[in-house]
Amino acid sequence: MTNAVNLRQRIARRAEEHALDPPVSMLVTGDTHLSPRRDWLPEPLIAAASEVDVIIHTGDFCTENALQMFRDLGPLLAVRGNNEDGSIHASLPDLISIQVGRNRILVTHGHRELGPSANKAVQHAYSGTSGIVIFGHSHRPLWEEVNQTWFLNPGSPTMRRREPRCSFARLEVRRDDSFDALFTLFDV
Repeated sequence: MTNAVNLRQRIARRAEEHALDPPVSMLVTGDTHLSPRRDWLPEPLIAAASEVDVIIHTGDFCTENALQMFRDLGPLLAVRGNNEDGSIHASLPDLISIQVGRNRILVTHGHRELGPSANKAVQHAYSGTSGIVIFGHSHRPLWEEVNQTWFLNPGSPTMRRREPRCSFARLEVRRDDSFDALFTLFDV
């Protein structure tokens, strides 16, 4: 029990705090890894951004231009990843806590947690600490409940790695505080 209390205290000290009133629709994405050679966002992602209240980005924009592209799409809450330019690294937090009604949502990139895989490491680190934990790093879509915490990894809309398709997610929190996630899978 002491370890869980200590973790909650560390999270409270380092998380940037936000609050949103339900109902709220969130576009969840990350690991875009844009560069001067790859400086575009896929059309399905751009279209989805126009249909939500806020964009959540799990980090690895990589360039200031990429961060600005997301800011231009709409309200943005974002954390830094492990591949950011220096200016982005200095301007974004490691962790965000978002209170949506009775739901607490944590957002992290997922590269600082230790474990056999990014998914398992984040689940081990944050299980039981929040209603929903959103993370990236692995580029692998995931929507899974572990110890009463839901874990959402949107995958990547630009770098699918070992996944068959690129992806992002939409997280809906309704007025009654119920929630669900829906993935969009597509080819680039």
